[in-house]
Amino acid sequence: MTKRATRTIALIAIAIIAIVFIVFQSDILGEKKPAPPEEGPASAPAQGVMAPIPVEAVRVVPEALRDIITVNGSTVPNEEVAITSEVPGKITVIHFQEGKLAQKGDLLIQLDDEELRAERERLAVQRTLNEKIAERLEALYKKEGVSLQEYEIAVAEAEKVKAELSLVDAQLEKRVVRAPFSGRLGLRLASEGTYISPGTPIVSLINVNPIKVEFNVPEKYSHLVGQGTSVTFRLDGDDRDYRATVIAREPKIDSDTRTLRLKAIAPNPDGSILPGAFANVTVDLREYGQALLVPTQAIVPELNAQNVYVFRNGKAEQVEVQTGLRRESLIQITDGLSPGDTVITTGLLQIRPGSPVSISKLN
Repeated sequence: MTKRATRTIALIAIAIIAIVFIVFQSDILGEKKPAPPEEGPASAPAQGVMAPIPVEAVRVVPEALRDIITVNGSTVPNEEVAITSEVPGKITVIHFQEGKLAQKGDLLIQLDDEELRAERERLAVQRTLNEKIAERLEALYKKEGVSLQEYEIAVAEAEKVKAELSLVDAQLEKRVVRAPFSGRLGLRLASEGTYISPGTPIVSLINVNPIKVEFNVPEKYSHLVGQGTSVTFRLDGDDRDYRATVIAREPKIDSDTRTLRLKAIAPNPDGSILPGAFANVTVDLREYGQALLVPTQAIVPELNAQNVYVFRNGKAEQVEVQTGLRRESLIQITDGLSPGDTVITTGLLQIRPGSPVSISKLN
């Protein structure tokens, strides 16, 4: 083969290879290689579109809000006294029954008074005699039968016996113990025949209608509570709410506990509330008629600020707010929101200011 023929064959082979390559590129062989993306503004919108984030939200509606605190307290009787005797003596008669009601002035205890009654009888006889002597001397004095001095001595003796009778009557009255007020009697601590000294407890007398409740509030609330403040309280084992009204408070803050002590009063006609019971007291401090409340999870805290996300025009808008009272699941917004705003409560970690959102549930 000549040199010229060899060159011709080589050129033909190169041409065939070029044709095969072109056919492959034009997908004649059944495969199409994807063309490289075109550069330019036409491809930007397809990559910049973000799907809305599904969230839940609440609509802010004004509602009543009570500012309250809950503290521990205890019930105390309206009146309470330990019945005792002012004078020593032996109990001769017990006129009461344990646990029964007693009215003011009822006779409870009688002490031995035989000697005093005998002394009174003697003085009564002496008084009658002295009065007759004074009457006779008065008649004689008018006739100048006796001197003025003798007559005045007789009158003085009669008055002296009257004074001694009054003293014995007072001593006899102290031998009788009466109920100082109406109430229920407790358990008897002495028996008939017992010799008691002054101040020895005989029985307790308690008045529980109305009942009183004593409790302490922290110092920072002291200017919000006072006479007339309403409170409610519950007792252990009783799910009823009892209403009471503050009637008095201590004039100073306890320097040890930094609390203010108050006393409230509540009706107790059936005596079901017993003194000394533990009371869980709820104190009404203030009441807001048009408060804006949002769930606590809607608050997004930041450095020196608190924010919420509000749904506006399909997007999440960040709003700085001021907060007030807190409840178990709600918090008061005092500034930053208006009635009717829609506050986002879920998805707060995914959204950013201006993020598109869609509300899946609105409360």
